This record gives sequence, structure tokens and C-alpha cells, in this order.
Amino acid sequence: MAIQIELGKKRAPQEAKAIVDELYRSVRERWEARVNQTPFMQQLVAGKLPMKVLQTFFRNWGAYTIEINTLAACTYHKHLTFFKKHRDLMAPLGEKIADEFIHPRPPGHFLVMLQTAKAFGLTEEEVFSTPMLSEFRAKIDFMRGIVYEGTAAEWYAAVTTEEQIGHWSAVCYKALTSHYGFDREKATYFATHVEADLAEHEEGVMGHGSFNRVALQRLLETGMADERPTYGLEYCAMTSVDLHGVMLRAAMEEAERS
Repeated sequence: MAIQIELGKKRAPQEAKAIVDELYRSVRERWEARVNQTPFMQQLVAGKLPMKVLQTFFRNWGAYTIEINTLAACTYHKHLTFFKKHRDLMAPLGEKIADEFIHPRPPGHFLVMLQTAKAFGLTEEEVFSTPMLSEFRAKIDFMRGIVYEGTAAEWYAAVTTEEQIGHWSAVCYKALTSHYGFDREKATYFATHVEADLAEHEEGVMGHGSFNRVALQRLLETGMADERPTYGLEYCAMTSVDLHGVMLRAAMEEAERS
């Protein structure tokens, strides 16, 4: 795939949707190769991934989720020009951001993350105060760079992975409840993100993945999609996938070293 975006060129809705669908298809294919087929996921699915690796991963992943949620909220301000022109998207974006910060109660989703962290034997202090492994920091800093230096289209390309994280969460949930003695309460982080990322939930809140698709398609339809040399939609989407796989590998390597 080689998506070529021309700033100011308006795409017919059907054409814009086809571009978005193709990008998501490529992300899905890349995710299968770079995430699902990693030793981390293969061992997790088989119930053979050591708990020490899971603890290392989730300590860092928990810290990552705190930052990515606040970063996503910043996009409302950064991309406000787009949302001023497409005011029908302001309500679902507001609901999407609010969902992260008020469900199940304020301050939001990181409470369910901490609940699962506790099930892994991690303390709140460990999650909040331990420096992230460099590979996890690389992912959050990549996403931060897209927000503050990139374009709206590049951001919505980078978060194509939010839909895949919903599917990935379902796999993690099944593995933890099948092989590691977790129940729904202990694995609540993963159960919550299956619902939040893939389906309408909480009295009509659009699935996060669905909103991201709509926003990217609208950018293409209205000629507001733009991309920078050496970045662009495809690069941002694929790099976002690749860095998720890198985080899984880093957790395994760190657990082996310690």
C-alpha cells in the first residue's frame, strides 16, 4: 500500500472510506505479524509466559496508559480547527475523552488499570513511580511527537491501533482467565478495553476505534488531511504497530535480565 495524500484534495465519501478501510486492513495484517506472532503473545496464549514477564510488561504498560490517555485529551485542542468545521464530531470526541477520565468513576480508566495491576502483584507506587523501559517511552514519545509536530491525519493514522488493542485485549483476557487464575474482576483492564475500543458502550458512547475511523475519513473527504515527508499516514500507522511489538519484546528481555 502506498497512500498518497494531497492537501486540499477532497475525496468522495466512498473513496475516503476505501482509503481508511485499506489502511486498517494493512494495520490488521501488520499487527498479526508484529504483535500476535511474537514469542510474548504465543507464550501468553498457551499459558506459558512467566508471571515475571507479565508483571514487567504490565508495570510499564500501566504507566504508558496513564500518559497516552492524557495525550489523547490534548488532541482536542491541537485539532480544534478541524472540529470547529465538523461540529457534529465534537460530541463524540468529548464522550470519547470523558470516557477515559470518568469511567468507572473519576479519574477514570487508570483505576481499572490499577485493579489489574494489583492482581499482577504490583503496587500503585510501582506503576506511577518506576521509570518506563526505554521501548515503552519510545512509543509514548512517538505519539507525543505526532500530536505536537504532526498533522491531524497522521494522529488518526497512528491510533488505528486502538481498534487492534481492543482485539488484543480480548486475547489477553482469555489467556489470563484460562491459564493464570484471573477472573473478570482481576482482568478488568482488558475486559474494559474490549468494550471501549470495539463497541458502543456506556449509554451510547461510540467505540473508540469507530470514532477514529470516522475522523480520518472526514479529514480525507474535506481535503484537510495532510502528511509530512518521511511520515505520513501509512508510516505513522505501521510504526504504531511495530512499537507495540517492541514493547512486548522489551518486557521479556527485561524480565530475563532481572
